[in-house]
Amino acid sequence: MNRIKVLRTLSILLLFLTAEIVFARPKLNADSLKQVISIQQNDTNKVKTILLLVNELRKNDPETALQYCNDAYSISKDIDFKTGELNARLKQSYIYQGMGKIDSAIVCVSDYKTLSESVQDTERIATSYFQLGNLLRTKGETYTARDHFQVCLELYERIHDTVGIICAYISIGIIHKNLTEFDSAAYYYLKALELSERIGYENGIGPTLINLGKVYLEIKDYQKAKHYTQLSIDFNQKSNNIGFVALAYANLGIIAAEEDDPDKAMEYYTKALELNRQVKNEIEVNNLLNNIGNVYKKRKDYRKALENYDAAINFFRKQNYSSGLISAMMNKASVLGFLGKLNEAVKIYDSCILLTYISGEREKRRETYENIYLTYKQAGDFEKAFEFFEKYHYLNDSIYTIKKNEVINSLIFKYEKEKDQSRILSLENENLVKDLALRKRTSQRNGYLYSGLGLVLIISFALIYYRHKAIKDKIIADQKILQLEEEKKLMAAHAIVDGQEEERKRIAKELHDGLGVLLSTARMQFSAIKDKSPENKPLIEKASKLIEQAAGDVRKISHNMMPGLLTKFGLYEAVEDIFENINDTQGLNAELKIEGETFRLPENKEIMLYRIIQEMVNNTLKHAEAKNISLKMVIQPNQLKILYSDDGKGFDAEEKLISKSIGLTSIQSRVKFINGEVGIKSKPGLGVNFNIAVPLP
Repeated sequence: MNRIKVLRTLSILLLFLTAEIVFARPKLNADSLKQVISIQQNDTNKVKTILLLVNELRKNDPETALQYCNDAYSISKDIDFKTGELNARLKQSYIYQGMGKIDSAIVCVSDYKTLSESVQDTERIATSYFQLGNLLRTKGETYTARDHFQVCLELYERIHDTVGIICAYISIGIIHKNLTEFDSAAYYYLKALELSERIGYENGIGPTLINLGKVYLEIKDYQKAKHYTQLSIDFNQKSNNIGFVALAYANLGIIAAEEDDPDKAMEYYTKALELNRQVKNEIEVNNLLNNIGNVYKKRKDYRKALENYDAAINFFRKQNYSSGLISAMMNKASVLGFLGKLNEAVKIYDSCILLTYISGEREKRRETYENIYLTYKQAGDFEKAFEFFEKYHYLNDSIYTIKKNEVINSLIFKYEKEKDQSRILSLENENLVKDLALRKRTSQRNGYLYSGLGLVLIISFALIYYRHKAIKDKIIADQKILQLEEEKKLMAAHAIVDGQEEERKRIAKELHDGLGVLLSTARMQFSAIKDKSPENKPLIEKASKLIEQAAGDVRKISHNMMPGLLTKFGLYEAVEDIFENINDTQGLNAELKIEGETFRLPENKEIMLYRIIQEMVNNTLKHAEAKNISLKMVIQPNQLKILYSDDGKGFDAEEKLISKSIGLTSIQSRVKFINGEVGIKSKPGLGVNFNIAVPLP
């Protein structure tokens, strides 16, 4: 096995652990290697020695290991040693990953991929896709990670790299597990296990057994989850895979917690924490802090629970690790709910739901809905509790189905059955002899046989029918889930726009009430001292004019950001103010008609309508060279019609829409945001007409 295969073999551990775990090998003396490096010339041998030193330092002193990696890369580049450049970049990626600096790791491995492609090294290219997939998965970019793992599987199959194929199988299985596709996850894990056993690859057997245990943990079959997890410990201890032993103990802790044994869970978590600190795996350390917080929550020691959750949240947020961040935030929100801080808890839950849509983690979304339901139930808000219970129940049914459990169990059965193939073949031969004897029996038996066959056909057709029905039900369920996701995105968009308008209002108020008042006060001070200092009177008068001009600019900016008339008196008075200002200052004839009974609309809708009209007027003033502007607002029982026109130079409306003109696009998007419709007519030399219809409550 060459150096790249060894590196990739080691990197299989990164499927669960963000630190690269080093297998047992002879201990080298780092001080001796440093002495050798100090007397070597800058050649390929020096690069190889530096990289050996990096292997010794990266677990206990990653910062120094990175410095030596940089040295190896620089020397390799100077002497055009491509192999050295490649190995240095890959090791940098592993070290950054172990430190939890995922973005830096991605930069290094992307450079490694470009170099590999430049030398057309298929094995290294496959390794780059594998490592990129692992890093993207850690960041929560699940679907992009899946694409990378699929590419690396194809490349490993092309070069007949069995170890690489096993690594890819496990990786793809993890992606399916994160997407709650547990039957598909079990399928890939079993393929990896079968192939690992066939070639005697123990470094593949141990991790795969942990994964199978994780699948059974997800579907709440705790006995099988414990069986496969405990079985994995023996394999990983033989291979000195400390990181995987730690992961196994962490999973056993989760199982104990699910079985309501917090003391046993804390015992397993403590073992896992010690091992992860030993290998400096910061992400797993913080995952365990999150789990330990759950134990304290179970014991009702909420102070210690929150301390552990906050530590994990701060780390995961810095590392942009969405999966861990969602779990820790969700746990913190549940504790705040217990403490009666309902508003704080709901805000955190809303953030969790948004993160699950971004990362595609449906299982986390299911857990969030369940926690929100329990929080509202505890608070006595049964209407809200029922709303989120329905969402939780619906998503739970779509994830955990009897069908998936049956598929997983059948896969396990098939795998165990294949291990005893010779015994099965022997039994089949005996059955064939018995069948020959049976054929000599009476026609009555044949009659039974045909009857049985008919029954089997009936059952088969019934199974086919119910299978098609299940597929149809699944499609309907998926469509409903997509609808819920779109509604959530729309809610998020509304929240963003509302936040922007609130910020405009706040800034406008601060400009008007703060800076505007200060400028007015300064102008009064200058006026007061003008007569007391005749020799400085010209300078004082000039300064007073500048302050007056600045005060006017502040008032204008404040008014543009959020007109006072709009917030105090409403949309129609604010629009009238726009047209009065045009007639007073612009040299245009601006005509405004408002038909129907005026009444206040919801504040966010008034602001949006005001911005639409403001944008149309600004477009005319800036570009149209018009002499007349007309705006007609017709208030009907269920909708508001806005008819706007000018007699300016016009434009090609279709061309502007195709080129996505900023002004027209802004008007269209704002109208669409409030569920309205807009029609635009314009030709060069013929002005412009806008016809807008907006539904009213």
